[in-house]
Amino acid sequence: MRQIQRYIFCLTILVASFGKGFAQFQFRSQMLCLDNNEACDIGDINRDGYLDVLAGRMWYAGPGFIPSPVRPIPTHPPDYARNNGEHLLDVNGDGWLDVITTGWGESHLLCFENPGEPGLRKGLPWEELQYANIGHGHGETGSLVDLNQDGTPEYVVNSYIKNRPFSFWSLTASEPAEFFIGPLNSHGVGFGDINGDNRVDILIDRGWYEQPVDLKSVPWKLHLDWNRIDGSCPMIIDDLNADGRSDIIVGRGHDYGLYWYEQLSPIGDSTQWKQHIIDTSWSQVHTLLWTDLDGNGQAELVTGKRVKAHSGKDPGSDDPVYMMIYTWKDNSFHKEVISKNQIGTGLIIRCDDLDQDGLKDLVVAGKSGTYILWQE
Repeated sequence: MRQIQRYIFCLTILVASFGKGFAQFQFRSQMLCLDNNEACDIGDINRDGYLDVLAGRMWYAGPGFIPSPVRPIPTHPPDYARNNGEHLLDVNGDGWLDVITTGWGESHLLCFENPGEPGLRKGLPWEELQYANIGHGHGETGSLVDLNQDGTPEYVVNSYIKNRPFSFWSLTASEPAEFFIGPLNSHGVGFGDINGDNRVDILIDRGWYEQPVDLKSVPWKLHLDWNRIDGSCPMIIDDLNADGRSDIIVGRGHDYGLYWYEQLSPIGDSTQWKQHIIDTSWSQVHTLLWTDLDGNGQAELVTGKRVKAHSGKDPGSDDPVYMMIYTWKDNSFHKEVISKNQIGTGLIIRCDDLDQDGLKDLVVAGKSGTYILWQE
């Protein structure tokens, strides 16, 4: 009888250990807002030493994350907020973080100037400046990327209209200068060193633009090495299998599928790739975050289903929403669900240690709401 009781006790402990031991990450959620905004950022907006959250119409002051207004955002029919590239940056050099952004149907790169103190304390709206003319309103997202790694980022707007000219804007002058990259644009976009020359190349759905020695030399050389429609924003570039060649992680922004592509030996001037399936069980893998969540030196892949990416018209749009983390181990990805039936993604996932407890937290904004996911 004692042996049976001991067996049952040990089995109970084993089951409990299994249930807990395989959950590498634990998060609790906090909703900040419920609207249709899909972009966000993190930074010390009021310069009080605490990280704050920016999410569309409002910013939320840490550590209590109290909301204050930033700007009105009109709706782009039928249910989009005109905000698809929101970034915090001290644009005017006054020491206060401003907002630089683009939006669907918006033909300008916009800057909203931080009113500073006491403007922030009084809840004053931020002044809008039409910072640069994009020339069209068909941007899929806006990316703030330090292309030449000189410490000053450039702003890149990719477009879902593939024959739109592809450009970036230099933000070093009072009047931003536009520089032509090439004639072919793309829904998906990614940034990283593809060919090992230590320069940041740009991925598109049909290939990649090779950055020249001089960033502002035009056009960049275009390599049409693949055709992957509806790529994620961003696509991730990293040497996953440590073979000295950069690999690519890509989600299908408007269909089922998350993949990684192993770079093989090139043939002449053409890169060669082998496709590996990560997960095809859920759809609208529109945005990816590649970051080291647990501080072990290995990045994890954070992503989730975008909510109503085409206003509910995409395959799988009515499926449950998820947030997931994929851990790279033994040359493959291992999935962990961190939220189900509550939080989906929009266009940008942000990550930082909001409560200064040594653990990175997540901020995600989408049509299911703006949330902080606190890592515990």
